[in-house]
Amino acid sequence: MAAPSHKRLLWVAALLSIATAIGANHRASKGQCALLKWEEDFVRLETGQPLYGRGEVFGDEPTAEGYPTLPFSLLLLSPFRALGPRVGPLAWALFKIGLAWWIVLRAFELAAGSASRFPPWAAWVVLLLSVRVLHSDVQHGNVNLLVGAVVLAAFSSWEKGRDLRSGLLFGAAAVLKVTPLLGVLYLARKGSVRGIMGVALGVVLCTWVVPALWLGWEANLELTCGWWQQMVGPYLAGAPLTIVQTEQINQSMLGVGARWLTDCVAIVARPPIHPHDTSIHLLSLSPEAFRWVHRVGCALVLLLLWRSIRPRMERRGPLVLGEAAMVGLSMLILSERSWKQHYVLLPLALAFLTWTLARGSLTPSLRRLSWMALAGVTLLIGLSGDALLGDRGADLAEAYGAWFWAAVLLLGTLSALLKDKGPDCEPLGPPRSP
Repeated sequence: MAAPSHKRLLWVAALLSIATAIGANHRASKGQCALLKWEEDFVRLETGQPLYGRGEVFGDEPTAEGYPTLPFSLLLLSPFRALGPRVGPLAWALFKIGLAWWIVLRAFELAAGSASRFPPWAAWVVLLLSVRVLHSDVQHGNVNLLVGAVVLAAFSSWEKGRDLRSGLLFGAAAVLKVTPLLGVLYLARKGSVRGIMGVALGVVLCTWVVPALWLGWEANLELTCGWWQQMVGPYLAGAPLTIVQTEQINQSMLGVGARWLTDCVAIVARPPIHPHDTSIHLLSLSPEAFRWVHRVGCALVLLLLWRSIRPRMERRGPLVLGEAAMVGLSMLILSERSWKQHYVLLPLALAFLTWTLARGSLTPSLRRLSWMALAGVTLLIGLSGDALLGDRGADLAEAYGAWFWAAVLLLGTLSALLKDKGPDCEPLGPPRSP
């Protein structure tokens, strides 16, 4: 039976969920839902019109690029679209709220064995620091929560000893967003051949086989090539950065680095808050020099992730949670574009950090580091909210990378906690109060 403190938390979470559903429905009624915005893409797909491309004209207005992901995502969204423009977005929002609940509760289960054993104070911290992200993604109607849930399901399958299923889920998530391919690095570090085979099989099934049964083999192949030329090819070739990469909402290493190190537009003019385009650069590196700095940064993140993952085939829940949190943070940092609402796996990092603190088995130095990291993340996330600094201040905080630096701080702290071998021999006892 849930303790009174847990019941209060559940009531607050339920009320927030209801408010989020109402808000999402209101935004959808004004056409502000990704499911509705993608209606033209559904029509293009059904009528054989171009779905991808750069510098092409779609509809009445030119756009920098077409649909951002492979056709598999449109296939998954088709049942919600079939419900109509009123019921469909609401059903999609409710489905995503369910995914958000599952992500948070599953994180608690991995840490403590069951959600009811997760300490209430830690659960409040996870909820309060994650609610903006989860609320934002439900409101926008994108697929981030779906991707995050599939990635967490992959780690859950790994924890249960189902390597092939874990790989299949990583592969499916990578078709929705490229960055879950970091699951290959995770499974390679664990020495799971079956898992890596599962990733390859998942990518093949979700990229070519399943969509081809819907669209036809030739049409699907053409679309896949078009997506590659739009999204992956230019990135690998070092194409010039666009406003999509440099605007303040992009909280990836690429976006923050570009704003700090190149003379680019960080905040687009939006009078009267921002009368002119704003740049915050400290250096003006050439495009080629910046690309090398970015590559070195990516290599360092991958090296840190590789060294932090335990090479043994360990499947203890808290360990899997910590490693899943590091993979999730690395996905955000290494992505070409990471908006605030992409941080849907933030609850994993917060759950691992607070659970580790609650157990009370850390050395004094690691305990201080963990509390400082938690305070720092709280401050950085708070700075990006207009309630604290106003619209202009919040935009500048995002321009300087508030969410990105919070992810970096968490990544470094979790790495230190995972490398600590002290608690390995201790039984998983009840958590302590802070």
